Amino acid sequence: MSNIRKSWAICASVGLAAAVGISASANPIPFSTLEISQFLIVGMGPNNTTQGRPGVGTAFNMNNFELGANKAPTPSTSSFLTGGSSGGPGLLGNVPNIPMHALPVSSGVCGNGNVAITHVNGRYNLQDVGVYADKGIWTAGSAAAADNGTQNSFHNDPHMFPNTFTPTGFTNPGVHNNTGGFGVHVGPGAALQSTRMDASNGRVGVTGNVDFSSMMLELSTARAAITAAAATSTLNVSGSGGVINSNTTINLGSGLNIIDIVTGGSDFKIENTSVVVNGSADSFAVFRIPRNANFLMSNANLLVGDGGIGLNNVLFFTDRLDNAQHFNFSNVIVNGISFWSLGERGGEINIDNAQGCTQLIADKITLNNTRFCGCGFAVPAPSAAVVLGAGLLGMARRRR
Repeated sequence: MSNIRKSWAICASVGLAAAVGISASANPIPFSTLEISQFLIVGMGPNNTTQGRPGVGTAFNMNNFELGANKAPTPSTSSFLTGGSSGGPGLLGNVPNIPMHALPVSSGVCGNGNVAITHVNGRYNLQDVGVYADKGIWTAGSAAAADNGTQNSFHNDPHMFPNTFTPTGFTNPGVHNNTGGFGVHVGPGAALQSTRMDASNGRVGVTGNVDFSSMMLELSTARAAITAAAATSTLNVSGSGGVINSNTTINLGSGLNIIDIVTGGSDFKIENTSVVVNGSADSFAVFRIPRNANFLMSNANLLVGDGGIGLNNVLFFTDRLDNAQHFNFSNVIVNGISFWSLGERGGEINIDNAQGCTQLIADKITLNNTRFCGCGFAVPAPSAAVVLGAGLLGMARRRR
């Protein structure tokens, strides 16, 4: 059994009843993410309009901190470092405490900050970023053509640019799952210069002329399957103007839950609160955002729970057909949640001041002051035992 419920007595504000059951049938998940799941960032847009694909400029642009690592307390502070920089992003006090029933956010180097620039005319730019990844940055075009001016960024720097970190565990055990720690700032001059990703050092960690045809086929198949699938339930926030602003837990059933978000024509927003998506190890979820809505999140946490659900099991999906910022987040912690924009019309993911574990796929992705490990949506192959939930909360329907 599964349910979607508000943690407190405000179910009506999001149009949901407590403890509503969902049954499941034995239909296999209709797509695979074998290639997709290897990348934290997938930027798909061309620099200029090409063969009907709108130009997006730089497909992936990032300023400050790190990919494939979260070398900071959670929520991070602006005062945990010594040696020339105070730290950041400054999230403590700007986001809620991490709930006790949420899976704690890991700290340190995870080494999976891989980036894919999939269009032959796609470009990227990194400024003051530490990239910890086995692949690094892979580009469909040449490494030189794809680089749009990367500076002061390093690939697998053993000196730990932009900072070292020593975790100290939970800051208030039994009350919340915030974690602490301390470190030392590692500036560009203190990093091992042979790991520099700039053009002057031969773009270490960047591989050009990669064939992404298999991954693009996966994405195309996933988009078709997700949009065609019947919903197993709805998350109805139309009564609150599309907003969740009180602590909310979403409990999933076994198999793949296809959940349509209903906003009543407004953008979908999570503000000043924590949302926890919980379930067992075989619970997966795709939340479908309506095409007339963007997903906006500020001063909030979106996290998987501690019920056994994996860090690769939850996806928020849109295929909106324009170049808006389909996902726009500011001051957030995300853990175990992926975000895909597959409309192929220039849609953007924009995130400022954030940390956690995620996967971001869109034509254009812009990150400022972020620390992210990779938690790519990774459903098993169709022959696996995980099944597609076919029960309904209300009435099953095909999307749009």
